[in-house]
Amino acid sequence: MNYLKKLFRLLDNYVIARIQHRPSTALFWYLPEPPNIKSSDDLINYKQSTLTPLYLIDYRQKLKYTLENKNGIIVLPYHDPIGKQINPEAAFQFALGLHNQFCLTKEKFWLDKFFKYADYFITKQSDSGMWNYEFDWYTSKAPWNSALAQSRGASVMLRAWLYSKDTIYLDAAKKALSRFTASTTEDGFLHYFSEGNCYYFEEYPKIPTGVINGFMSSLICIWELNYWIKEKWLSELWDQGIDSLKKMLPFYTTGWWSIYDRDHNSPMVNVNSPRYHLLEIHYLKVLSILAASPFLTEVYKTRKKQYNNIVYRYTALGLKLLRKIVYK
Repeated sequence: MNYLKKLFRLLDNYVIARIQHRPSTALFWYLPEPPNIKSSDDLINYKQSTLTPLYLIDYRQKLKYTLENKNGIIVLPYHDPIGKQINPEAAFQFALGLHNQFCLTKEKFWLDKFFKYADYFITKQSDSGMWNYEFDWYTSKAPWNSALAQSRGASVMLRAWLYSKDTIYLDAAKKALSRFTASTTEDGFLHYFSEGNCYYFEEYPKIPTGVINGFMSSLICIWELNYWIKEKWLSELWDQGIDSLKKMLPFYTTGWWSIYDRDHNSPMVNVNSPRYHLLEIHYLKVLSILAASPFLTEVYKTRKKQYNNIVYRYTALGLKLLRKIVYK
């Protein structure tokens, strides 16, 4: 595809669709998702939940997205030839938004819709615990899976179990993380990060690039499953994962901004868009509290200071646009 076509596709997805109030993938991903855990007091409230806890990230804004399939599950309108598809990560974010809306309003409508999502994905989970992406994405060929979607889906199933006490959901949550102890070369999600001499959970296991926000989201899920289920293997995953994150983060900065991944095939450093820089700030806020980590707190403060610099934001936006045009 030539550069002009790429540019038009980007403008259509990010700008024109918004002006026309037309659903787009960018519209969904760019809806705000602030943290629910902002202080130690918030964490205490989470732990003292008597029924099901709010998810640690607030996805209620995702409920503004309305494009659904005939089963009532949201779909994202990808460019041809992909078309409208269920993205498991997007659907799980939506489900967690439904759950949080129920927790705050106590309206049964939201709970019923949440369980519609939970039950749908129970039927879609493979025997090995995977929720597959049924469309090609660059060099990831369908069916493929992701540590990001697996962890987010496990958080959905955790809440379905906590509310219903039906072990079908608990089993699904644990199965979703069952391959987190296996290497990406063995159809798992554990991948070696050579610069930090550590292992992390990979968002794209067939083409590992070390997407740091996907790793962070996995850690949030692992922490909460460990808290509610209290099994040794989950505790070990959390300890290993948070140690690896501390080792990796120094390699994910330009000095003035954050880096999205470590794709060695990229012709340029893949800086985060301002939107994803903010996303990582939210994740770091939550993880710094969960891990009681001064180091993560300092990284959070640094990233927040960078975000507040308008020159840095627009520079990052320009670099991100350029990379999408010349690469992907």
